Amino acid sequence: MAQNWRTAVWNARDLLEPFSWSHATVVQVTPDLFEPETRGAVRDEVFATMALCRHHRFQLRTAYPEQYRRYVDDIAGSRDEYLAWRVTAAMTLRKLGRQDEAAGAGPQWPLTNVELLD
Repeated sequence: MAQNWRTAVWNARDLLEPFSWSHATVVQVTPDLFEPETRGAVRDEVFATMALCRHHRFQLRTAYPEQYRRYVDDIAGSRDEYLAWRVTAAMTLRKLGRQDEAAGAGPQWPLTNVELLD
């Protein structure tokens, strides 16, 4: 049976918003997460939400695709970077009252539900 996808634009200000969407959603993420002014902690929080909302598909656009690839490759290729990112994901779960889910292997990188659009 085909899944009925809804669409949404997420400005990433309310990091918990995607958790409230009950239907599978194709999400266009704004603003550009890889602008030089965007802090790494903000980026980590947005990616934690995306990783924990596996039933949604997140679409990113950036004027800095090389920054995106470096970010993903760093977390995918370095256990230390991955563990540092996992701390952010655990804090997101704590905000949701779901801290018991912070144990275990965690999501594999690159995240399969995140797509960089050209």
